Order: sequence, then C-alpha cells, then structure tokens
Amino acid sequence: MFDPTFADQTIAPRLWGLVKAADGCLPGEESHHTFHIRNGGEAGVLAFASALDAEIYRQQLLGLGLPGWQRAPLERIDLERIMSGQPERQRRLMLALGFFASDTNDLLLDDQQMLITPLLPVPVRMAHSLHGISQLHIEREVLDFVEQWWERVGGEQYSQQVRLTSNWSDQQLALCADDALSKAPIMGRHQYHTLWSDTGQGDECAVFSPDSGTWCFSTLHGPRPRALH
Repeated sequence: MFDPTFADQTIAPRLWGLVKAADGCLPGEESHHTFHIRNGGEAGVLAFASALDAEIYRQQLLGLGLPGWQRAPLERIDLERIMSGQPERQRRLMLALGFFASDTNDLLLDDQQMLITPLLPVPVRMAHSLHGISQLHIEREVLDFVEQWWERVGGEQYSQQVRLTSNWSDQQLALCADDALSKAPIMGRHQYHTLWSDTGQGDECAVFSPDSGTWCFSTLHGPRPRALH
C-alpha cells in the first residue's frame, strides 16, 4: 500500500485523519479540530491507513447525527499544533486498521454506537525542513506491520486495493463507503460477548474489498469460512 519511494525512509506515506472546522472559524480559515480516540489507557489522534476506511467511519458518524467531520490526508493537518496541546503520552496516532466484527458477520459498535476499529498506537516525530515545513516521520517497522496486517486480514491483493482507493475522488470513496455500510449488519458488541466466550475464536477483523464489492471477515490468523446469519 505504500509508495516505493519511501522504501528506505521513515517519512509516512499517505495516511488519513478526520477534521472539523473549529468553532468560530471564519470561511477560508484553516483552524480545525481533529478526531481523538481513547482505547483503555491508550489515546491519540485517530488516523486511517485506508482512505475507504476513513470514509466509512465518517459516514457512520454522520448517521449518528455527528455532522461536519471531513476526511483529510494527514499531511494537510497541522499535527504539530494539535499534538502540542495534548499530554505527552497522547502525542501519537491511533492508527485504525479495518473494523472489528463478530463471528456472525456483524460489524461491532461500542457503547457510544461508533464502529470499533483495531487500533495501533504509533509514536510520531515531527521534523522540520530547511524551508520550515514540518514532516511526519513514522518508524519503518510500523509501515511493514501494516502491510503484513492487510495480507492477513484481506488477502494478498488487498494492499493494492488500498493503494488504488487512496487516489479515488471524494465521490468514488463516498459511493463505495455507502455500498459497504449497506452490506454489513451492525450490532452492539455486548450482544456478542457470550458468543465470543463460547466460540473462543479470538479477535475478528473485517475489511471491505472494493474489487469484489464484499466484506472480507477473518480472524487475525487469516481468512476463514464464516458462520452466516
């Protein structure tokens, strides 16, 4: 999923965040809020390695009556300003990699009715060029992990699909995200707590394949046949 020009560097490839115009911001101003997320004792700026995942999450927020959030490449977000106002332990990205699901092919919601995503806490480093432009640097090991994750949960071709969707228009992404949400039952996680305990299958992950127009459900050990409704 990553541009080969970054192969021997730690500069982050295109990742995505969610932004919202700050209160009192005049038209044309660039002051934004960025979506933060907390998972247990971990917290940070929510980011996505897939433009489509970011759009799916944004549309689900809209369906909850939370308008105004927009998907944006991280390089267009002033992360240095945003993170400078956070406690040091929260100055990181919480990188979303697909969505959690149940053994019965349902995407899962948390107590706030938001989609639950597998989150990878990622420390970040902001470096400055000679021209004063900040660049986001992420360790190469993180990028390698993301590639391996996509292969486990989505198959060998999924990384290429992620690369392709990163260049899609807003309209293409919106239509695909709408299609994805229309094809996945969504339920609260507590309704599946007993099922998880009984089956003992462990974590389940779901990613939507634009190529086939279907969801791919898998354990974190790789795809397997699913127990359909």
